[in-house]
Amino acid sequence: MVSKRNFFAIFLMMFVVLFLCQFSQVMRDSLNQSNNDAYDGMYLPASSDVWSGVRSAELVMPEGCDMSMAAGRNVIFIGRTDGKVKDTVETWCGYTKTPMTVMDVLPLYSSLENKDNIMILIDGASVDPRCYIETVTSYVKHGATLVFCTLPEHYIIASNDKLKNLLGITEIVSDNVTVDGIRIFDGALIGGEAVYKVIYEEDSKYQDLDLSMPWYITAEGSKTYFIGMLDEDEYEREKFPRIIWRYTGGNIKVFAVNGDYMKTQAGLGILDMCLYESADYALYPVVNAQTSVFLDVPDFASENEEVMQSVYSRSSLAAQRDIFLPGIISVSESNDIVPTFMIQTGYDEFADPIYGMDDIDFYLEQINGLFGEAGRSLRHSDNKTLYDKLVSEYQIYRYDAADYRFRTAYTDDPEEFIEELSAGSGENGDLYLGGIATICASGNDDRLFGYVSDDVTLQNMTQDASAYSYSRDLIARSLNTSVGYSSLMIDLQNTICPQKTEDQWEIYFDGIFSNISTFWKRYNIYEQTTLSESDLRIRRMLSLDYESYELAEENGKKIILCVADGADDCWFLLRTHEQEISSISGGDYSRIEKNAYLIHVKSGEVTIHLTDSGDVMEYTNPFRDIDLLGDHE
Repeated sequence: MVSKRNFFAIFLMMFVVLFLCQFSQVMRDSLNQSNNDAYDGMYLPASSDVWSGVRSAELVMPEGCDMSMAAGRNVIFIGRTDGKVKDTVETWCGYTKTPMTVMDVLPLYSSLENKDNIMILIDGASVDPRCYIETVTSYVKHGATLVFCTLPEHYIIASNDKLKNLLGITEIVSDNVTVDGIRIFDGALIGGEAVYKVIYEEDSKYQDLDLSMPWYITAEGSKTYFIGMLDEDEYEREKFPRIIWRYTGGNIKVFAVNGDYMKTQAGLGILDMCLYESADYALYPVVNAQTSVFLDVPDFASENEEVMQSVYSRSSLAAQRDIFLPGIISVSESNDIVPTFMIQTGYDEFADPIYGMDDIDFYLEQINGLFGEAGRSLRHSDNKTLYDKLVSEYQIYRYDAADYRFRTAYTDDPEEFIEELSAGSGENGDLYLGGIATICASGNDDRLFGYVSDDVTLQNMTQDASAYSYSRDLIARSLNTSVGYSSLMIDLQNTICPQKTEDQWEIYFDGIFSNISTFWKRYNIYEQTTLSESDLRIRRMLSLDYESYELAEENGKKIILCVADGADDCWFLLRTHEQEISSISGGDYSRIEKNAYLIHVKSGEVTIHLTDSGDVMEYTNPFRDIDLLGDHE
């Protein structure tokens, strides 16, 4: 016979066991869920919402302001309509919401209907100076900003005094010189000063910039932003070759780019630098998102077991769980990374991971613990089509991760994905592709980001964690200056299928950990996000329209930022000249660096009050000594 005390003890034990079982099931279900469920009830802008190039009717003028006080610009582009320079300019105008007009010949200034705040961008390498030299002077005399995105050949400049004077060139020392390195002066791009010069032999692998250029020297009244570096024992610093400069003679503002920088993503930051250096302030939208994507991990297919056993003394799944994952968690936590894992279910036609997905809940738990998300790697071998992969993955995930909302995917071939998207993936297209809102790719598309269909966006990887170089560093600075967006790729495909010693995890991990903790970490200016959060911010940035106004105050000035269409959760970059924010309403801000602020817009109208900076003003010689060894260390 059971006593009441024993009965109560048995009942209590059974209750605890039942509770733990139920709790573990709840925990399992919650860990198998993704935070992406929050996006289901949220309005996501589509391609039809992208800014069209025309000011929105919903932009309301603040009291006391009129359109003549607006800081908006009108861009006139003179150059090849099928060139990379034009593509860069067009992309920049779309991001900054700047109306753009493309012309073959610069018209007379007096013939323009709208003469307010004109910015002329010339692809000088592709246009005969006779198309603009006689008319452009009247533009700059009336306050227009002129940017030579590329320069004419040196002999054309040498033979045209008007052009040479317009550029502020006093001497052409040589038609071609090879410099030792390139220096970017402080204040030009977000991120401060940079010196791209090989000091130690082992650093030569990083130098991939074009170091050959015409040697121009500019007049007094010019300001240099990029300069070529030479041996100081042979040449005076004031005589170093100019790469990017501004010449201001009288009331003209002329910028010149000596090289092909505007043909790459570096051109986006350079254009924003020109905008900033030609006005009282610069204010434009940014994404405010930095993503880190781990490709093909976990890989559940186990297609390379013999090699994995030989290299790691473990099965593929065990090596990923016991060796790879702790390293990934370590690099993520120590560098504040919010990871997106692209799960691989198999490259090959005969891969069958359906019985090897038992660890999916374990990985989802680890991913959620890092506040990250899981996506789908759509890589496949040549003997397997994307459609076949989508069908097999549907069968896999409906059983093993039915409650997880996959909104992101990776592809090596965006065009293949777009074709499959257009085809509808057969009768079950909504099942096979349903839920994917954004894809990422490894930079084989010229776009940074944009729509590939009405509802799906593309995000390109901007950096490879294993491949630092000076040109990639320059692009990182440019993108931090222009759009506040970056996407770091950590590709684990070769570590799972190692073909050579360099592919092995220990060597690969040491390389990426070193790069992420040093080179790439110094650009962690913006918020770390998942791909889904980055997607949302990109959509909002592409769809918003805005205008800003400047008004004088007793102790400084205020900037009024008006954002149309109720875009009340977006970000802007504000760059000032020796002024700092004293207060703000309608949003908040954080200081990125001196004279640069990240503005978080929380209402349709934001007022920013500026006062003179309290920083001590010091004269800095632009050719001052640099402790190169100290900078290197």
